[in-house]
Amino acid sequence: MNKYYSIVLIFTSIILSSFTYSQYTSPESVTYDSAYNRYLVTNSGGVIKQRSSAGVVTDFAPSGSGSHGIRIYNGNAYACVGNRIKGFALSNGAEVFNVQLTGASFLNGMGISASGIAYISDFTGQKIYKLNLNTQAWWIYVASAGGQPNGVYVDSPRNRLLVCYWGSNAAIKSVNLADSTINTLINTGYNNCDGIYLDKYDNVYVSSWSPSPAKILRYDINFNFPAIPINSGLSNPADIFINKNADTLAVPNSGNSTVTFHDIGNISGITQLSGNVPEKFNLHQNYPNPFNPTTKIKFDIPAIGSNNYVAVQLIIYNAMGEAVSKPVDENLASGRYEIDFISPGISSGIYFYTLRAGEFVQSRKMMLLK
Repeated sequence: MNKYYSIVLIFTSIILSSFTYSQYTSPESVTYDSAYNRYLVTNSGGVIKQRSSAGVVTDFAPSGSGSHGIRIYNGNAYACVGNRIKGFALSNGAEVFNVQLTGASFLNGMGISASGIAYISDFTGQKIYKLNLNTQAWWIYVASAGGQPNGVYVDSPRNRLLVCYWGSNAAIKSVNLADSTINTLINTGYNNCDGIYLDKYDNVYVSSWSPSPAKILRYDINFNFPAIPINSGLSNPADIFINKNADTLAVPNSGNSTVTFHDIGNISGITQLSGNVPEKFNLHQNYPNPFNPTTKIKFDIPAIGSNNYVAVQLIIYNAMGEAVSKPVDENLASGRYEIDFISPGISSGIYFYTLRAGEFVQSRKMMLLK
C-alpha cells in the first residue's frame, strides 16, 4: 500500500503535555465555554461541573441523573438528560430550557450547528433527533441509525453529521444534512466508540474504550487511511471536545472519574501523497535552508513488525543542545512524512533537528535567518 504523508503543523507549545483533573463522578461529556474561560462537564451523578482556567472545579448547575452530551449555543449550555434536552444560562447556571423528546429513551451525544439546530443520538432507541433550539420544534431525523449511535459532530463544511457507534468493530457513519440519508464511512476495528470531534485542521478524533488500553483515534477527514492511536492513560474515554483555539483535547474518563487535557498543537494535519513505503529509516535535509519562517522536513518510516506502528519523535535543538520544540511525538505507521516547521518565537541561528524512531536516531543541521 502506498503511504506517503504530509503533516502541516503550527507550534503553540514546546513539549506535548497532558493534565489530569478529578473531582468528578463518572464524567460523560465536556465542552468549552469561551465567554467565561472554563470547561463544563456533565456527570452521571446529575451535576454539571465547571473547571476554571486555574483548575478549580466547582458545581455549575444541577442537571438531573443520567446527564450526558453537553454543548453550548447562544449563551446557554445544553445537555442530554434522559429523554430531555435541558438548557442552562452560562451567566448563572439557571435552567432556561427543558424539552422532552417523547419516545426517546437515552439521549446521549449532541452536536449543534451555528444556527442552533441540535442533532442528538438516542443510544438505545437507535435514532437521531433534530431539535431547533430557537423554537423548541423537534422531530425524528434518522428513524433507524443502524446500531447504537453515540457521539455526534456537525461537519458543516461537508454538509453532514459524523456519528460514532458503540459495539464491536464500531462504525463511523455520516448523515447527509440535505436529505438525512446515512452512510457507513468506516468500520474502525476498535470497540465502543464514544465521542467524536474535529480539530482545526479537520482531523477526526474518536474515543474508543477497547481493546485495552483505551485510546483516542485520529483519522484524516475522508477516512482514507488507518487510524493513528493516541494513548495517554485513558479510562473509558467518553464524549470528547477540542478547544480549537488552544489546540486542547479534553477527555472525560468515565472509568476513573477524571478529565484529562491534551495539547494536540503539534500532532495535526495528515494527508497522503504518492510513492512506495520506504525501505529504511531516513531523515532528509530540510528545504529551504536557510529559511524564514517556514521550512519543510521529511522523514521516512519503513514497515515495522506486525502492528506497523512505531513511536516517533522529531525534536528541534538550538546550538546549545537545548530542546526548543517537539513537532512530532506520537505513534506513526510506515510512510514518508513531511512537516511544515513554522518557527514563531525562535531567534535566528543554527538549529539541529533529530529524528528518534525505535532504536533509530539521526540528526541534521538547519539555519533560521530572520
